[in-house]
Amino acid sequence: MKIYKSFKQFNEAKDLFALSQAQPEEVKVYYKPKNIVQEICVAMILINNEFLDNILDRGLKARYNENSQVFITDLKNLLLARNRLQIGKFQDNRFVIDEETSKISGLFETAEFSIEEDWNSLVDARTIARNIIDKLLPSEKLRSETIRNVFWIGPNKNKDVTEDLVIETEDGKQYSFILNKNLSLSKTASFNTFADDLIGLEVDNLYSEEYLPKWDKLIQNWVRIIYENAKKPYQIAIEKFIDPKRIDSLGWFEFFDLKHRDPKHAILGEYIKELDKNIVWLSDLLNEIWKKRENCFLNADTIYREWMEKKIFLLNSKILEHIISESLTKNNSGEIKKLPSGWKLGWGKIKMKLIKSIVEKMGCLERPVYYLGNRGNNFDLVPSRKFFREFYDDMRIKFDYHVKMLVRDDEELNNFNLKLKLKIDGKDLLDCDVLVKFSGGEVNSRLSSTFKFKPVDNYNLLISKKMLNSVSK
Repeated sequence: MKIYKSFKQFNEAKDLFALSQAQPEEVKVYYKPKNIVQEICVAMILINNEFLDNILDRGLKARYNENSQVFITDLKNLLLARNRLQIGKFQDNRFVIDEETSKISGLFETAEFSIEEDWNSLVDARTIARNIIDKLLPSEKLRSETIRNVFWIGPNKNKDVTEDLVIETEDGKQYSFILNKNLSLSKTASFNTFADDLIGLEVDNLYSEEYLPKWDKLIQNWVRIIYENAKKPYQIAIEKFIDPKRIDSLGWFEFFDLKHRDPKHAILGEYIKELDKNIVWLSDLLNEIWKKRENCFLNADTIYREWMEKKIFLLNSKILEHIISESLTKNNSGEIKKLPSGWKLGWGKIKMKLIKSIVEKMGCLERPVYYLGNRGNNFDLVPSRKFFREFYDDMRIKFDYHVKMLVRDDEELNNFNLKLKLKIDGKDLLDCDVLVKFSGGEVNSRLSSTFKFKPVDNYNLLISKKMLNSVSK
């Protein structure tokens, strides 16, 4: 337990250092003008559907060929003209016009744009705008004349306001958009954060006396498999960090303290020419060998399967699946119903915790937001937190985390996977895979949880109808 305590203190020290390097909230920059041209062009096409047609279809770009900065200046002037394109800020739970126009000068001056090199960003801007026009309203197209304002949010973004554009229609409704982002993209968080939500204080038992021997066995297998199968130059390199006779008695926390055994290399490390790196820690050396295993092993495929079998059995099954099963059975047995399909239906606190995790990792705000990825073709609505509160009783959540002792060719599929399936009114709404793996490298001192969302095909329609029916009642 002394090793565990020192290792925990080591991680806490790293966290404090990271915090000390972070920018203070008041000076943190939330917007960089990388996509400023595309964002303003999307906004202008919504107001005037033919905005880019002369340039894209009729070749009328001569004004900008010699100096593309002129195009940026024209966009800036359109914003300053204060027609229906406005600088927007969030105030009193709505987006309103920001009268302070001086804040945009620096953003446009530092924006980089070449009409030749960045031609596709203009093409994509029109595609994104057309997708908004076609898909925003469930029963009709969005018409330019129904738009009161399009707010560009760039200079007023912060940790709570992440939108790129907001459309305000004549009836006062506001629609928020984040461009070039997919709901289906992975969202990563610390495993402890997710486990705290799911099993609470039981996560503290992850390195308890019950599980520590399994962690030790896992790390012994990791070191032994790499050492015994590596080519001779890599074996020699490993021996500079650990005596091979110690491998079978190596402890999990001890492993991450192992540095180069020669004191003169204990600070800056030794240059390992086969890996073209200076290496101080044994953990870094083994991860580098694993990354380049095709060159480091004679039979990389066989070694890959051997390690994956051990990892799936020890980490996925004996540690992660076991601690979750034990914790849920011990503390929430009456809130889990096993279904004939093998899935488990969550009730009570289990339902609340799982839905809370989905809401947090989807990035739900107190207002609905549309994510437009892949040129706007992926058009996903992230509901507001209010949506989940209002329709919580109409939702059901199923989950499954049973480990299959099967090695897959796709490395992601060999990670521990907790599957979630969210339903509303008895219909599938959203699938979410929570993949648990080591953070950085094949084996690391920390675990992370990666959330992958898969909305059903009629996902937006189900949400829109639910909200519409609620309003009509």
